[in-house]
Amino acid sequence: MTIVSTIYARKQIEHAERISDKGKLFDLVGLTPETAADPAVMVPVEAYHDLMEVIAESEFPDLRFHMKTCQSMRCDEFGAFGLALKSAPTLRHGFQRIWRYIRLHNRVATFAAEQEGDRFCWSMQAPNIDRLGDFLSREAAMGTTLTLCRETTTQDLRPCHVQFVHEREGSIDALVEHFGCVPEFGAQSDALHFDLHQVDQPCTIGDAGVWNFLISHLDQMLEKERDQEQSFEVRVIEEIAKLLSGGVPQLSEVSKNMGLGGRTFQRRLSERGHSFQSLTDAARRKLAQQLIRSSTYSFSEIAFLTGFSEQSAFSRAFKRWSGQTPKAYRSDLRESGATGSRPAE
Repeated sequence: MTIVSTIYARKQIEHAERISDKGKLFDLVGLTPETAADPAVMVPVEAYHDLMEVIAESEFPDLRFHMKTCQSMRCDEFGAFGLALKSAPTLRHGFQRIWRYIRLHNRVATFAAEQEGDRFCWSMQAPNIDRLGDFLSREAAMGTTLTLCRETTTQDLRPCHVQFVHEREGSIDALVEHFGCVPEFGAQSDALHFDLHQVDQPCTIGDAGVWNFLISHLDQMLEKERDQEQSFEVRVIEEIAKLLSGGVPQLSEVSKNMGLGGRTFQRRLSERGHSFQSLTDAARRKLAQQLIRSSTYSFSEIAFLTGFSEQSAFSRAFKRWSGQTPKAYRSDLRESGATGSRPAE
């Protein structure tokens, strides 16, 4: 899931104090000041990294904008997610449940919370991308976590250890000031470590009743989001399949048939971690397997119906999809029909 909420991009732009033309920064992530105000809108992580690097260039080597951004974050800006963390009975309760809901605003990284000996560890795993924008976004993710935890407990909260996978050039003074300790770089994971007494003290406004209500609401939001993701993906695949007999359709044709503008269509694909090409490939595979399974069409006819100009190209693609040639796949289907089983797809 390679997208993040606009809240991160908008806040970084607000704290790009040495760049006067903020319009160019909004353009960089495909937003306007109006769309950036909606936390439900998502930004491709590549564009977010581009944004971080452009702002960093204006401040290098003393990078401070992303820590200023972290310090400005507030729980209520994250909706039910932030309010759930704020109402958790203890920080441990918050960490142990809230990690699964981060995907509602960050589909780049996965998080985990666990006790390690006499410390409690909040860790993050994300694809390792060797670029400054990725490094800064990791630092900002951990910095934001700490800010929200301070709002939940006390402004004096300090982790006993902070670590990052990456190595980084430039000053880290802003990191030291924000975290209250010197981070370790080149570590095995990105993580915040707390003493157990820090995570087990009651939260300032912790309320078990409100906490349980919000967790239930977040569960519903997560389920709805997953259903919407699958529904949109299925609809796109079905629409592409309808058009394949006329050749591989253009993105504009599919988006028009679905009642969406091209830019909106692309954004919704990106938000779900898909490309038009990947879903076109999925549509061709699904239709090819269906036609082989339930029709008597020749392989050359099936190649045409799935948008291939030559049977040889279809055969190569089908073997890549299924691990078998079309002939072997149909043969296995006939044999499995006699035994009551079917080949894996």
